Amino acid sequence: MSKPTETMPDDAKYAAWRAEVDKVLKGADFDKRLVARTLEGIDVQPLYTARDWPAEQDPGGFPGGPPYRRGALPIGRYGEGRDMRPRYDNPDADKLRAEIAEDLARGAKSLWFAFDLGVRCGRSNIEPPEGTDPFGVPCLTAAQLGALLADVPLERIAVSLDAGSNALAVAACFVHAAGARGLAATQLTGWLNADPLGALARDGALPYSLDCARAQLVALATWTAQHAPGLRAATVSAVPYHDAGAHAAQELAYALATGVSYLRWLGDSGLDVKTACSQLAFSFSVGTDFFMEIAKLRAMRQCWSNVVAECGGSAADQICVLHATTSTRTKTERDPWVNLLRETTEAFSASVGGADAVTTGGFDRLFGPSEGFARRIAGNAQVILDEEAHVGQVADPAGGAWYVETLTDELAKRAWALFQRIEADGGMPSALTSGRIASEIAEVAQARGREVAKRKQVITGVSEYANVTEDAVARPVADTRAIAAQRRAALSAASPDEAVAKPLMLARAAGHGMVEAAIQVAGRGANLGQLSCALADPEPGAKIAALPLRRHAQAYERLRDACDAYQRRTGKRPSIFLCNFGTIPEHKARAQFATGCFNAGGLVAIENDGFTSAQAAAQAFADSGAELAVICGTDAAYALSVVEYAPLLVARGAKRVVLAGRPAEHEASYRGAGVTDFVFTGCNIVDSLSALLTATGVLP
Repeated sequence: MSKPTETMPDDAKYAAWRAEVDKVLKGADFDKRLVARTLEGIDVQPLYTARDWPAEQDPGGFPGGPPYRRGALPIGRYGEGRDMRPRYDNPDADKLRAEIAEDLARGAKSLWFAFDLGVRCGRSNIEPPEGTDPFGVPCLTAAQLGALLADVPLERIAVSLDAGSNALAVAACFVHAAGARGLAATQLTGWLNADPLGALARDGALPYSLDCARAQLVALATWTAQHAPGLRAATVSAVPYHDAGAHAAQELAYALATGVSYLRWLGDSGLDVKTACSQLAFSFSVGTDFFMEIAKLRAMRQCWSNVVAECGGSAADQICVLHATTSTRTKTERDPWVNLLRETTEAFSASVGGADAVTTGGFDRLFGPSEGFARRIAGNAQVILDEEAHVGQVADPAGGAWYVETLTDELAKRAWALFQRIEADGGMPSALTSGRIASEIAEVAQARGREVAKRKQVITGVSEYANVTEDAVARPVADTRAIAAQRRAALSAASPDEAVAKPLMLARAAGHGMVEAAIQVAGRGANLGQLSCALADPEPGAKIAALPLRRHAQAYERLRDACDAYQRRTGKRPSIFLCNFGTIPEHKARAQFATGCFNAGGLVAIENDGFTSAQAAAQAFADSGAELAVICGTDAAYALSVVEYAPLLVARGAKRVVLAGRPAEHEASYRGAGVTDFVFTGCNIVDSLSALLTATGVLP
């Protein structure tokens, strides 16, 4: 016999559940206690049922059909491996070729080359990588790029060339290098990643005006559509916005607005909707908010389908090709091995969300080009997800889950509303160059920073469970002389004749034939600087304030760095004395909480089993050599003991006395006794730590 609740209507079931919850809450506010609000403004409920998202009104359709919320494939990637796309940013050509060989042996289907800032800005100097980017792939000539790709079977391996605003020049080098091996353009597959708006957001400058960049994108897309159907000319990258701190709805809106701008540019040049859509792809960073990231990718496919449908595109034209890369802003320099877990979670989100290609970075990526072990582990995370968890073999694994579907709907609505505002105000170029995008993202980043500082958003190994004595990650120093020698050799082999690029200058001035001319000029030995100059118009290059990388852990790591520097200067680690009183059960919880707080800022907590007298505690503090003290006990004991302990600690040299717990109505008396700071759940730990380290001379 079934339980009565099993035959209840959904509303009645929810009402019964809510009544039981209210009993447990005992009058506490349901929304404040159990409903979480995201930075996107979405209220996340503690329970979702069919009443939140009835399947009979499913707006997502079926896998394989518009609006492609559930993916472009009707049965998943059954029998096919996922496109695991390793990223390359090593400036040393010899090491780079070795990395490529290892990844190809492990089954990589496509390769992503992230070029250095010199390439992205069209410079061809002989300079060590410190003069341009900390790291990045070099491409000074077609011959150099050809040498890097010499062992890559381009007829079956797709290549993604991330050259920022200099996509056309690098694409010309790539096509010539392939042609030199006897490969026709029709045999090439991959992404050329022309994305002038994304490049402007990331780098803050283009070597060209926006009008010139637009002309190059149009020329490249027109050429690839006619001569290289396996290549996509343009990519809309939301990565710069994610790295700067944008929330998911903003990332979607900015991607949609940029995509519409590119569609408009291509359409105005005479390309039809089908051809224009075939030239566009999208790239997103995926963070650690597991369900939000799944919903983000699903919402993007749905929203883009709606955009293309409004433009008159067919069902096939509405398919959104998505590349996902694991986030940089979520990674930490401290306890970087936890990045292994973050990378795996993010790759899982990307796979469940239906990304067509996924890039996992090395756990050590913040220290420079990843070493072999880190690269192997990053690739293995995807192998396990694909070959053991079989995530890619299922169409839309999260489909039908009430929470995920509701979250997808809410995210799509907010992203669409923001996208419409951008369009109403003149489109993405105007929003980006006016500073509006930067301002919106900064506001969200500040809100997230407050959550991180209050430890509402936990960073394992940094804001929680920090190890102040951990060993630093050791990485070999790059051989800058060898890298400079490689650059010198590449440039020495290039044509010294500045007139070599004249055909390209004439083609640009004429407004047609730019790509063919660029390929020809690259084949004659022109270096990248010559190609870039020949493509430029007389107008100055576009400039804005580049969007910064705002990592979640930066505020804590700045404090940890200051403590490390102080220890190197003085030979002494900054520390704080735990003034525990009462029995161990009475002070243990507060002492553990305080230790976690202060370790997050790089301070060593000097522990003990507690004291029964203020005099004994003050003497132990003086003997410890610490300059800071934190009082730990119970609220009941504080009312009587704090006014006794704090003055003695101050008298014995404490520069700051902290109380672990909320002061409530006793704050005035505690401060009068010498307490200067309070740490408790929900307080701004970063501000508290900064004040303590400033008082002791650790911070200026």
